Amino acid sequence: MMNHSTTHRPLAAALCGIAAALASLPAAAQTAPPTDAWQFELIPYLWTPGIRSDLKLGPLPGSTVSVNSTSLLKALDMGAMGTLEARKGDWGGLLDLQYVKLGVSNQYLGGLGGGYDITFKQTIATLAGFYRVVNTPSVTVEALAGVRYANIKTNVNVNIAPTMRGVGRQIEDSSNSTSGILGARVILPVGDKWSLMGHLDVGAGSSTTNLQAIVGASYQYSPVTSFKFGYRYLGYKRDDDLVNKAAMAGFYAGLGFRF
Repeated sequence: MMNHSTTHRPLAAALCGIAAALASLPAAAQTAPPTDAWQFELIPYLWTPGIRSDLKLGPLPGSTVSVNSTSLLKALDMGAMGTLEARKGDWGGLLDLQYVKLGVSNQYLGGLGGGYDITFKQTIATLAGFYRVVNTPSVTVEALAGVRYANIKTNVNVNIAPTMRGVGRQIEDSSNSTSGILGARVILPVGDKWSLMGHLDVGAGSSTTNLQAIVGASYQYSPVTSFKFGYRYLGYKRDDDLVNKAAMAGFYAGLGFRF
């Protein structure tokens, strides 16, 4: 899910996305014995994180933009999130996709001191393979490796002095980054229908480092349907003079459909 940093691969942000994600994803289900047949699970979900990212807006006071979860829903113009997981025996893979479009503005002294308007578009895709290194009735541990791709487009209109015509600045930026990721997730069955999940992955590449952590739960409503919810964090840091770092953290909820 979403916000803006400014002029250079702002968030990854989400948001934006995470959430919301990517490689990461509220995908887990409860422990099951290995099988030779392919098993799939589709998980559409909603992640509404609070977002914090650095902005460099010249003479305007402050260089940080923060958006909480409530404000995020108000600023959201469009969003789509989902995970597809495939498994055969102890091996498997997942694809997590997020797309978010946001609009955020901030005016100083009611607009008398200037301000800014930001349009932010973010696409994050995570593709990873995993292998069960531990698979017992009480715990499942999976190691994963893959790649995370982020495309971020930002448009910032800075109004420095409303009473002085032409005093302002417009910043447009589009950036792409790809990083390799390594991580693990742990699944703990709790009874016949409930399971707990913990996920952690780190990535590096394209002058970018990122970290994702997820803590969640899954309730197996039927053999093919489950409810998933939890808390997710996704943070990015860039070796860049304009945008240094961005972080998204918040709750997610989704539905799992096995086939």
